[in-house]
Amino acid sequence: MAIRAGVDTGGTFTDLVVFDSESNEIRSSKCLSTHKIPIDAFRNTFGQLSIEPKSVSDLVHGTTIATNALIERKGGSVAYVTTAGFEDVPFIQRTTRPELYNLAWKKSLPMIDRRSDCYGLSERLLYDGSVLRGLNDEEIRVLISELRAGEYDAIAVCFLFSFLNPSHEVKLKKRFEEDIPELPCSISSEVAPIWREYDRASSTIADAFIKPVVSNYVRQLKSGLSELDVPATLMVMKSNGGMMSSSSCEAAPIQSLMSGPAGGMIACQAIADALDVKKVLTMDMGGTSCDVGIIVNGEQKLTTQYEIEFGLTVSIPMIDIRTIGAGGGSIAWIDNGGFLQVGPLSAGADPGPACYNLGGHVPTVTDANLVLNRLIPEFFLNGEMLLSKDLARKAVATVSGSDESSLEEIATSITQISEDNMANAIRMISVVEGHDPREFSLMSFGGAGPLHATAIARKLSIPKVIIPVVPGNTSALGFLLADLRIDKIRTFPMRSDSLDVGRINQQFKDAEVSAAKELRADQYRGTIFWVNVIKMRYAGQNHEYDVPIPYGPLTDDVLHAAFDSFHQRHEALYGYQLPDAIIEIISLSTTAVGRTDKPPMEYLCPEKTGSKAQEQSVYFPETGYIDTKIIERQSIDTGERISGPAVLVEHGSTTLLGPGDRMVVDRSGSLIIEVG
Repeated sequence: MAIRAGVDTGGTFTDLVVFDSESNEIRSSKCLSTHKIPIDAFRNTFGQLSIEPKSVSDLVHGTTIATNALIERKGGSVAYVTTAGFEDVPFIQRTTRPELYNLAWKKSLPMIDRRSDCYGLSERLLYDGSVLRGLNDEEIRVLISELRAGEYDAIAVCFLFSFLNPSHEVKLKKRFEEDIPELPCSISSEVAPIWREYDRASSTIADAFIKPVVSNYVRQLKSGLSELDVPATLMVMKSNGGMMSSSSCEAAPIQSLMSGPAGGMIACQAIADALDVKKVLTMDMGGTSCDVGIIVNGEQKLTTQYEIEFGLTVSIPMIDIRTIGAGGGSIAWIDNGGFLQVGPLSAGADPGPACYNLGGHVPTVTDANLVLNRLIPEFFLNGEMLLSKDLARKAVATVSGSDESSLEEIATSITQISEDNMANAIRMISVVEGHDPREFSLMSFGGAGPLHATAIARKLSIPKVIIPVVPGNTSALGFLLADLRIDKIRTFPMRSDSLDVGRINQQFKDAEVSAAKELRADQYRGTIFWVNVIKMRYAGQNHEYDVPIPYGPLTDDVLHAAFDSFHQRHEALYGYQLPDAIIEIISLSTTAVGRTDKPPMEYLCPEKTGSKAQEQSVYFPETGYIDTKIIERQSIDTGERISGPAVLVEHGSTTLLGPGDRMVVDRSGSLIIEVG
């Protein structure tokens, strides 16, 4: 058994990357996702590469199942248990609103019903975690009886101040496991042990909401892998860029919320390191959505905030990735004002864009690109899926109405609106955070990303675009480069004018013991590497910021150096610092990393082919139709230079060079494009 496999199941396509440790060969394949029977896509991608399932020794998987369940509200029925008097917290939410003067705006509703799903217990913890009232056994007995009669699929428990003292939540969960084991239970002290009451409640409800869906998916997948005789233990990618076992995924499914995009970021960082590029903006455009991220000084940005809908938050450690509904399958439509819009709805894999000839008839970005001759039908998925240009043209024509614009102008408008949406998403993660895109390179991947990369770079004045090897499968490649990773958060209040260093060290020690236990439970037996962070803010502020600190026992000197780092971070963000102000420590986090063996990047380059360039007329808005080189990427030698216009085709993606763009093939196999 020598095959390590990474499988990324997206809304439209399923991607496979395998590394043969005996031959040092990396190969990839892609097929349409099969959401009704997920194992079929695994079987199809393995079959394309003639992979014998029995030879797969390691298998890492990323999926959109958790994200889709939340966005589409297709989870289980959840009972919400909280401290009596606080049942309204998930419904009150925050005071923010997306449009200040929009009187018609309606607040996003949580995944529970206030009248039928909320239960309050009279227990009460105080602000310091001390017990004012303990759990009442009679109340618990009555509650269990009501939950049995309620036809629930899961339970979410969030008691007041349980992030300081989880004993009540732990005790109640144990009773549920004994008396109603058929109902999985999520408790806030495990899901999100943070001080913001609403965020903690919302995250716990979300975890419980998707538990039945993800558990069923994982069990179905494990059964299918067993039928395929795959001996490897199924590992699942986490949102924080690490891996976890499938059993850990069932227990904490919210950790897999951004599993696919996280794999893409892991691969981007490895590729950026190989190219010695320190500032990178990333763009992963697939069939359904576009995910953007940022790497600064060689490091990814982490966050603990994800927004399902406006106001509906999930607070878990994750790589900072922004997702919008902009993919190849994004649907073009006319709004009530008569304006052309693109997305966020997608045609997905079933029925897919009109040109797939699988029953779809609405116009999509993929159809528009085919109308403009930017997609080459005979090369799409190596010719395994024949695209219909006639169906694409018919679909795009449906949005023209009485407009006298040509079909090419309508198709160009569709692609440009989609590119504007993606450029705005990149601005949100760069300009809004104080970073100048002109100082960055844009690394674009996904099946559709390289097709739009240079156009988006021009909009943002980004000078260089990087297209990695196997761009259509970059996220799956990242799965093979990921480590095991456990993040533990401990929340407690402390001020810089009343420090208790011993208490901070005890909290770190407690978090380390818990993280190490989980890492060992995922069968990791190697040396554990540790990363410690403290969240700080000026007294009176509402948001805190991460300050990394050295691993090891904390001293007064180390802590004051961390305060200095916080002052500098604040000045970088807001242009000033308050050196005499009191700093509040809100929480600390410990990350346990279990390093894994990774395929050597030098074996990433695919075998060269001897095919010759062709020519085809391609439409560009600045020039109209012009003769354009059509080149198979695998025919290009290292160091070879190509000037646009050109279309570079490969199995899982297409790269478009506009007039004036200049490209060279790096020794790593990546395409380095100077944007004209």
